[in-house]
Amino acid sequence: MKKNLLNYSLDELKEIAAELDGRAFRGEQLFEALHKRNTDTISGVKSIGRELIQKLEEKYYIGKDENKLVTNSKADKTQKFLFEIEPDHKGNKYLIETVLIREEGRNTVCVSTQVGCNVGCEFCATGKMGFSKNLTVAEIISQVYQVKKISGEEITNIVYMGMGEPFLNYDNMLKSLKILTHPKGMNLSSKRITVSTVGFKDKIKKFAEDILSDKEIKNVKLALSLHSTDNGIRESIIPTSKKNKLGMIYDELSYFYSRTKNKVTYEYIHFPGINDTEEDIKRLVRISKMVPCNINVIPFHPINFELKTPLNIYNGSDIDISLSNKKLFELIAKLRDEKVVVNLRSSAGVDINAACGQLTISNQNTLTNHHKVI
Repeated sequence: MKKNLLNYSLDELKEIAAELDGRAFRGEQLFEALHKRNTDTISGVKSIGRELIQKLEEKYYIGKDENKLVTNSKADKTQKFLFEIEPDHKGNKYLIETVLIREEGRNTVCVSTQVGCNVGCEFCATGKMGFSKNLTVAEIISQVYQVKKISGEEITNIVYMGMGEPFLNYDNMLKSLKILTHPKGMNLSSKRITVSTVGFKDKIKKFAEDILSDKEIKNVKLALSLHSTDNGIRESIIPTSKKNKLGMIYDELSYFYSRTKNKVTYEYIHFPGINDTEEDIKRLVRISKMVPCNINVIPFHPINFELKTPLNIYNGSDIDISLSNKKLFELIAKLRDEKVVVNLRSSAGVDINAACGQLTISNQNTLTNHHKVI
């Protein structure tokens, strides 16, 4: 069975080249063709010579996510891409979503790391669709390459905030970081990459050590999906937090900063009346003083799923947007009064279900009305 060359690191490609051709440096030429020039076929890698091309084609191929649909926002310049990834060993086909967010001076790709998600956050459409599989390294990085090719935009930033929990596909996520930042490849600065997680015991500490072990990824930013400062509420909306208590997560974040000196971001979806109490504000102020950080406050984007306690207040009811916005700005103002670095994260792509928590594939085998081009 042929293997996808996009899954291999530079060192691994050098080993392959040495084995097939006797010249390891051909692996460097192959890596540059794959990750700097984004060559689509082995025969297109002219620099390595016909003999090696033929040998490679017997065992390997270059496989990228196949674009099925591009949906354009009418409200802003956001685009959502529907990709079909390679079938699994049973022949099952899967779809994922990737988002390009255009802002002044930056083009950010929001990449997915799983088909679905096995965290099951109550407020997230991806979590509601369940988990199917982890994405391979090739399936992660080719989202970036394909978005760049289709959109014609230079990619300036990457956030691992699409479908799935990056830390539950840890090895492939980490390897993809090393490939995307490599000087002989895309050469994206690690300062322009953020990895988001809900937090898992020992994983944040491990992440700190792993990024420190490679100078090209040492400045990758970490974002914690916090969403509530109350253990009970957080456990009811983020099931995995029952085994990953906030106190433990805070300790791990302190360790992360002490080792990397990288500023931490807290992601905080605003649920009016649930996580904007005076006690919440006091706890957020205390949290903000533990390590240098910023808090990104995100408007809640309703999803087409039944929500459970405490979010069931939103089921079957029209949210008063004006009142919700008023409470949102009050929360931000109170935090700023306490000298907390807080930002309102814009809701790019809401009209095409591309905003935070909205990515989902309701049917893995067909394109549904949910994915109609706007």
